[in-house]
Amino acid sequence: MKRYLIYLIGLLAGCTAGPVEEMPDTARLVAVSFGKPDLGVPELLTRAGETVSPSPTLLPVGTTVRVGAWLTGKVGGELQEASFSTEAPTFEATYVVKADGSLSPCLVDSEGKRVEGEGKGLIVRGGVYDFYAVSPARPLQKGEDGYYKITGVPHKEDVMTGFVRGVAVTKDSQQVTLGTFRRKCAMLVFNVAPSPDNASSFEKLYGTGLVIKKISSSGADLIAGSDTGILPTGGGSGTDAQVAFVEGEFEPVEPESDPDNSGLNKTKGVILPKDSQPFEVEIEVVRNDETATLKATIDKNITFDEGKRYIFTLEVKNNESSLLMKVLDWNAVVFTDDNVGSPDTPYPDPDINEGIGTTVTVVTWKEIMWTGNGNVGGR
Repeated sequence: MKRYLIYLIGLLAGCTAGPVEEMPDTARLVAVSFGKPDLGVPELLTRAGETVSPSPTLLPVGTTVRVGAWLTGKVGGELQEASFSTEAPTFEATYVVKADGSLSPCLVDSEGKRVEGEGKGLIVRGGVYDFYAVSPARPLQKGEDGYYKITGVPHKEDVMTGFVRGVAVTKDSQQVTLGTFRRKCAMLVFNVAPSPDNASSFEKLYGTGLVIKKISSSGADLIAGSDTGILPTGGGSGTDAQVAFVEGEFEPVEPESDPDNSGLNKTKGVILPKDSQPFEVEIEVVRNDETATLKATIDKNITFDEGKRYIFTLEVKNNESSLLMKVLDWNAVVFTDDNVGSPDTPYPDPDINEGIGTTVTVVTWKEIMWTGNGNVGGR
């Protein structure tokens, strides 16, 4: 009892005789804020040949982002780099991308889709952190192989990841800038166009359907990490291993890309990475008042790589058609034309004509019977 009283008197004396020691950063809770994440800066090339650098490409509005924080040590102390794939995050929170590109806390479901309710931002204790982010905000789950991963990734989902390491978070340093995000799937663009060798223009020419079969199956995994991706597969069977674009998913091309006003259109969507195994295509196209369904197996060691844009053009010439392909970076060069509309008006259609790349012919159909219900094979 005497010892306790002496201790208590000492505490009281400390409270009245001198300043109270500040709470150490390691015990202090800090609300972290994030700068606007981006997908990098594309090159902007004008028709006059001038190259300028536009603003960074922000993440798409409305997408969700899950941010995890791994504590790696104390500020000024020895640090241990986090292993995103084998360690659970120390703290995490989910966000939605606002119209100005900033992140706002939100709630999400098991598929990373936003749900009603008020979310809470990331709150951590003071220290040095490695940050890893994934969009959509699917949860990081530990698999039977011991790796933390995002599971159940389907076709048509734009999966992006970003990270930054060695960020000190204190009461005076709460802003975190995530590194440039990288896309983990591929973008496919399909359009129909007349052959430049046509003797006369078509009154109508447009696509109404596209199906790609025997590619990677939906439900893919992405292991968390600074250099990890979705494992490319191929040759799958069933509806999980195909992607379909129906008539309602087609849209007109930019007017400058359809000078004959024949209804040229395009469709585009995200697809999972694919290895070099053969795949199948089935295309429905309208020429004037006739239709045809073109089918083919493509065996040319074509892969679908993450972060790439695959532009397929069905070039129609009388009773022949060829499917052409050009591969670019997803975030490719953007063209503007100072002589057509405002300087910001894209010309020609940016989905189809961005960037410079080599065009190859992947399949040709000859002697097409435009009967309205024709089914033909390609070679």
